[in-house]
Amino acid sequence: MMSLVKLAPNGWRYFAEEIATGREDYYARFAERPGHFLGRGTDSLGIADQEVDAVMLERLIGQGRHPLDGSPLGRPFPDRPGVVAGFGLTFSPPKTVSVLWGTADIDTSAAVLAAHECAVESSLVFLQDHAAFTRMGAGGVFQVDSEGFLAAAFTHRTSRAADPQLHTHVLVANKVRAEDGHWRSLDARELFEHQKAAGMLYKAALRAELTTTLGVRWTEVDENGIAEIEGVPQVLVEAWSSRRKAVEEMGSQLVAAREADLGRELSPSERATAYQLAAYRTRAPKVESDTSTAELTARWREEARAWGQEPERWLPAVLGHEPTQPMVDPAAIVSTAVERLQSTRATWGRSDAVEVLSTLVTSSHADEVRSLVDELAEVVLRNDAVCSLAAPLPAEMPNALRRRDGMTQIERHGATRFTTKATLRAEGRVLESVANGIEAKAAVVSNRSVQAVLAESNLGEDQHRAVHDLLSGGERVALLVGPAGAGKSRALD
Repeated sequence: MMSLVKLAPNGWRYFAEEIATGREDYYARFAERPGHFLGRGTDSLGIADQEVDAVMLERLIGQGRHPLDGSPLGRPFPDRPGVVAGFGLTFSPPKTVSVLWGTADIDTSAAVLAAHECAVESSLVFLQDHAAFTRMGAGGVFQVDSEGFLAAAFTHRTSRAADPQLHTHVLVANKVRAEDGHWRSLDARELFEHQKAAGMLYKAALRAELTTTLGVRWTEVDENGIAEIEGVPQVLVEAWSSRRKAVEEMGSQLVAAREADLGRELSPSERATAYQLAAYRTRAPKVESDTSTAELTARWREEARAWGQEPERWLPAVLGHEPTQPMVDPAAIVSTAVERLQSTRATWGRSDAVEVLSTLVTSSHADEVRSLVDELAEVVLRNDAVCSLAAPLPAEMPNALRRRDGMTQIERHGATRFTTKATLRAEGRVLESVANGIEAKAAVVSNRSVQAVLAESNLGEDQHRAVHDLLSGGERVALLVGPAGAGKSRALD
């Protein structure tokens, strides 16, 4: 999966301090791969693939300056609340992948790490193709191409509970250089639009790499793009998910307490806040910086043996299966993708198509998966069953006002919505049924009966009105609309 958060100008301090003290288990000290710069934008600055230090992070994320010489990259970040200096992306593999990495021999662990990093890089290529834009003109009306991300990647090896959890943090600076040579902020709308698609693509790329290099097999890919390595003991997965379980337990307690105080269910955003608080309260100190990876893996193997899951016993059945060359039928994949999209969404964007395709496409390597998913996404959008809902442009635009994606600069790359002809037909039938049933006088309950029931209820004034209108309006189709936590379910009951 991939998470995404905004970084304030002082957000670099977390990573810099962890590098210096090891509190966040910075992976450079014992790994083959130290924290390093990446992204297409690093090429022109002469820092591509260079190792990152705290001074460089402070200059880039803290100040908006060149990591090497401190020269300004456009306007420095202002010193005021609410400034977004960058974005933190975290790529985490399924738990069985981390268990395999933490208990296998050196060569196998190295192969898992290499596959993870390859999948991360492939996902970042996708994001730079579809989310590395900036804006120009009055009010940022023009969305234009950039040279690409300025980013730094850090790979960590444990959760805060010291369980095996391979994951990579990628810090993307809120600085890109447009084609006119000027430094500007990222158009973050596309980064958030493509967040889930990039995470799904990462998992598909990881499956391809590990299947080819280690010969593992996978459970069926679910609708969220998650599959686990077959044969990795579930006992270890559950035992080494203590951090997640602690957050879930604390979160459920906080939600229950808050709902009792308010006398109603929490909204989705309120529940999310409760679980964020739970994550904060369950934080534990990380592994010491001088604990080598070899020491950690030895500890994890001993723990596995103590739980009756000796790696030597189950690893041979997990590894070494002959990789089968995937049979790719583009037409079948596109057809399945269109069916899934129309069955789960009334309208959808290109990023939604990428999400679905990432659960269907298989290949031998990460970059092949990314290329095939991108290619088939275009085929989905051009499918005869699919309709674009974009309004026509007011005039033909010259090539000078078009981006590399072929769209005009007044169009957002990821904003166009699509649907299918079948969905439009279904919508037409629903609207026709609604229109024909407005004056139906169907299922009308007498006012006296309604008032008698409401008199014995504890509903609020707005809920009273809703129940009365639903039962006395007589429409064949009636809707009850309100924000989360407003009491809709209670009124309907």
